[in-house]
Amino acid sequence: MAPVQSTGPYTAVVTGASGFVASEVVKELLVKGWNVRGTVRSLSKKEKVAHLEALGKALPGKLTLHEADLLKKGSFDEVVKGADYVFHMASPFLAEWNDTQKELVEPALEGTTTVLESVAKSKDTVRRVVLTSSFAAALKMKSGPSNGKLYTEEDWNTDSEADKEGGYMYSKTVAEKKAWELSKKEGFELATIMPSLVLGPVTGTRPDGTSINAMKGILEGESTGLPFPFVVDVRNIAQAHIQAAVTPKANGQRYLISNADTVPNSTVIAVLKERFPGLKFKDAEQEESKPVLDNSKVQKQLGISIIPYRDTIIDMATTLIQNGIAKPQKK
Repeated sequence: MAPVQSTGPYTAVVTGASGFVASEVVKELLVKGWNVRGTVRSLSKKEKVAHLEALGKALPGKLTLHEADLLKKGSFDEVVKGADYVFHMASPFLAEWNDTQKELVEPALEGTTTVLESVAKSKDTVRRVVLTSSFAAALKMKSGPSNGKLYTEEDWNTDSEADKEGGYMYSKTVAEKKAWELSKKEGFELATIMPSLVLGPVTGTRPDGTSINAMKGILEGESTGLPFPFVVDVRNIAQAHIQAAVTPKANGQRYLISNADTVPNSTVIAVLKERFPGLKFKDAEQEESKPVLDNSKVQKQLGISIIPYRDTIIDMATTLIQNGIAKPQKK
């Protein structure tokens, strides 16, 4: 049965709403006047949701926040009921972990199953699910891209295993595969967005998330760079999620979203030194940029213009300093 067509503003569920990327999606949906139901693990941690509440007050759409547990079956039933779109964005991204299966694989796999089982119960209203996957679900560190040149949406990560080295990449791969399996089984529409390392302006004031802490370390002169040379702007990812939801031909599609070429740490430091000449930075080893993936599909099908990495780096640094997250050292 096709979902009932709603009139007026759409209603969207955004899981893991307080996260870096999810907060940007919430913001963009509110700008468009949508009703947004954001889920978080706990509403008692006021400092984690304060930036969302501020967005809700400032922007045209309506925001409500709901507690839901990714590892508890049925936890998302009520919040998904009656929604038009579901953006499933909650998943762990940890720089360090001890137990790969328990800390990464199980939360990613079980969380995806929990949310999508709730979607299956509300198929009469939910038009489409957009899942935040990752470039990690396509990246093959040992064997490289299938076509021998550049990664595309046809690539699946078949190299990573549930071990210390490839645990994060493995967790993203199995979670996306699970989503496609459930979409097929239950008959709801699905599109997946596969970003590389997320950079760009931050809305909150807390140093949450791997990429935020990585840039904070660079700005404070403690680190020489980012953990990965593949980067994308958070604003582009938010745009891609929303366009993947409302673009008819996006159903059943995967979308890589990233700068097409690597952005070495030496380039990141050079951009920051030029913009902030009075600050101290550690020098990074000089490296050349090289082409790594084909990002033409997300541009052509979803109309996304990739934000130049220079703007992404500067805007992230500016907001981290402005919001008091990074405390740089003067020369």
